[in-house]
Amino acid sequence: MKNMINSAYLEGYLYEHDLKIKVTGENSKKPGTQFITGTISIATDNDCVNIVSTHFSYVVATIAKGNKNNTFYVLNDIIDGKIGSIMEHGKENAGKLKVETAIGLNDFYTDRSGKEELVSAKRYEGGFVTVLSSLNEDEKQRNVFTCDMIITGAFRKEADEEKKIPEKMTLKGAIFDFKKALLPVEFSVVNPRAMDYFEGLEPSPKNPILTKVQGRQISETIVKV
Repeated sequence: MKNMINSAYLEGYLYEHDLKIKVTGENSKKPGTQFITGTISIATDNDCVNIVSTHFSYVVATIAKGNKNNTFYVLNDIIDGKIGSIMEHGKENAGKLKVETAIGLNDFYTDRSGKEELVSAKRYEGGFVTVLSSLNEDEKQRNVFTCDMIITGAFRKEADEEKKIPEKMTLKGAIFDFKKALLPVEFSVVNPRAMDYFEGLEPSPKNPILTKVQGRQISETIVKV
């Protein structure tokens, strides 16, 4: 199998974080190793309403062959407050960051439907964090992902004019992680030409389509007054 693409790029202001420093236990492969875990959220637009998060499970100070892991030290500066966030320090004092990451899944069980079931929620997972001195003027270029996807379904949903919800399409299928494991996912498509294109492929479980998809994560925070 060729190397499957799964990459995402974020750029913007540090909005908030829940990072923590922990130490591995005595039964781990490397007992007593200090590592950082948690999530950082990036405001990718100038109005700071599109907030996109990246989760880090295990970030250590040194990587292969003892090389310094710059991401660890950036995250550590966030914990120490040397890099400010919008929520704690205001936009004018918030750090500007770029995150090179990938789409992963957060698996957990829930009983919201009345019975316990497994939920696999998409999220950005791991990668590299770098401090920037300035941001790309084009906000759309601050928030992009690209991945190879096996599409097994493309389903349109009519617009709801009363709720001001436009027509959209749900793409069902799977992408790949860095270990080439399949990750079941769904993406929303709102561009009419893109909807026509995917519908024309006629994807189904019996007719899976392998293609490259690109998009942006929209996670707007709306404040009602």
